Amino acid sequence: MVWNAEAKQGLESWKVRWDIVPYTRGHVLDLGSGPFTPFPHFIAMDKKEQYTLEGKTWSPNIVGDATDLSKLPAGVKFDAVFSSHLLEHLKNPQQVLMDWWRVIKVGGHLVLYLPHKEFYPNVGEPGANEDHLHDFLPTDIIEFMRNMRTGWDLVVNEDRNEGEEYSFFQVYKKRNDKEQTYPFKIKRKNTCAVVRYGGIGDCMQASSVLPGLKKQGYHITFHTTPEGYEFLKHDPHIDDWWIQDKKQVGENNLRDFWRHTAKKYDKWVNLTEIVEATLLPMHMHTAFWWPTRARDRLCNINYMELSHLVAELPFVFEPRFYPSVAEKKWALAERKTIGKSMLWTISGSSPHKIWPYMDILISRVLLEMPDYKIILVGDDLCAAMIEPPWKEEPRVLLRSGKWSVRETLAYAQVADIVMGPETGILNSVAMMRTPKLVWLSHSSVENLTKHWVNTVALQPSECPCYPCHQLHYNFEFCTRDDREAGGPLAVCQVNIGADIAWEALCVLTRHIRREEPSKWQETQTLITQ
Repeated sequence: MVWNAEAKQGLESWKVRWDIVPYTRGHVLDLGSGPFTPFPHFIAMDKKEQYTLEGKTWSPNIVGDATDLSKLPAGVKFDAVFSSHLLEHLKNPQQVLMDWWRVIKVGGHLVLYLPHKEFYPNVGEPGANEDHLHDFLPTDIIEFMRNMRTGWDLVVNEDRNEGEEYSFFQVYKKRNDKEQTYPFKIKRKNTCAVVRYGGIGDCMQASSVLPGLKKQGYHITFHTTPEGYEFLKHDPHIDDWWIQDKKQVGENNLRDFWRHTAKKYDKWVNLTEIVEATLLPMHMHTAFWWPTRARDRLCNINYMELSHLVAELPFVFEPRFYPSVAEKKWALAERKTIGKSMLWTISGSSPHKIWPYMDILISRVLLEMPDYKIILVGDDLCAAMIEPPWKEEPRVLLRSGKWSVRETLAYAQVADIVMGPETGILNSVAMMRTPKLVWLSHSSVENLTKHWVNTVALQPSECPCYPCHQLHYNFEFCTRDDREAGGPLAVCQVNIGADIAWEALCVLTRHIRREEPSKWQETQTLITQ
């Protein structure tokens, strides 16, 4: 609508709050912020030293004039500069924009929200803001930006005149060359958003729905965190990305954010919390406190099958990790150097993802399988868990905290065996031909490994709480075992004995001897594609 006297004014930046999310990650300078920034991580800069509202005082992070950023620390660069309804107040907008552009990193964004000349009273007209010096059309700002010495992509250029808006919204992405492009002009049809925040295992499960959506002709935008992007960045089924930093929007605001953002797409597939809080409830959820049998009846559903149901797709098990060409070559070179190997992910992020008999199993492998080496992988915390004896053993290769997740998964394609608790790494090799040994904890076979390829899943024996179908991050609610196993450890893991694991490992090695020619032929084909 065109502005009228009854239109709500003030707090203009919140009218585009949800739209600026993918362009305002990291360090964001909010110029002329006033007493409210759209998000807490914004760095507020305002020339007014203090605001008083409802008896409370507020001061900006930086007191300064938006027309002169030279007083900022030398060399400082921001991931984004955001400005709402400010530029029209400034005498020399061209010069000001050049100064704002100067402090933005290459790859960063200039995010502008301005009153539209055709939707808002012009300077000198009745109802006009007396402090306005200029009236702008979107083309005016584009013309200013053409004088920049560096290139840019105009990724958003929207007239905003519905509801209580009377503005336009632009986003410029800074390039490292002098080219100036207009990707906002590309209009997509049959668009689909797939939303999945979380770790690599969560994103791997979500990846299974992508081929089916692609076959239906959708242009897919994947909404995720930087961690999810790092894992899925080479997936050929993803056309575009919407990346959010963790807690950037805030859990209390996610529903409003999703409701707004879903309107941009023809299909909205939100897989967030499809496992956690749904099939693995946390202690703040009612189902967490139900009797075990009741929870088992509710939650004993395959994670991947539910993902396809939510995506309204027939179930086809299609998760896959896509290494880059360089990662494939690196993995083959490592395999050639190392030889026959077992890739062992030591633990996950929860107490029930630590198996207590690792040293026993390593010892038996070293004694009775002399042609194998063991590669221990995981994060820095996993590295701290490795006992001193193995640090000097040449057949135990310590790669925890050294190999990245992507390197670990690339190597998993050429390893002889992958094993460990139900972590993201094990989730991510579910469809690989590589034989797998996994220790289950809060998930059942039906939940997790039902469709996995070449997998032996070890379940706890004589463990009344298994499968608990609960999400634990500590021992507040997880049943612990403090016996001789080296506790405190989860009772479900203590009840998966070392002998059982050894027998399963022997089964897998016999399987490898039978299948090795065909396995390696398939692996070489996969790696060289």
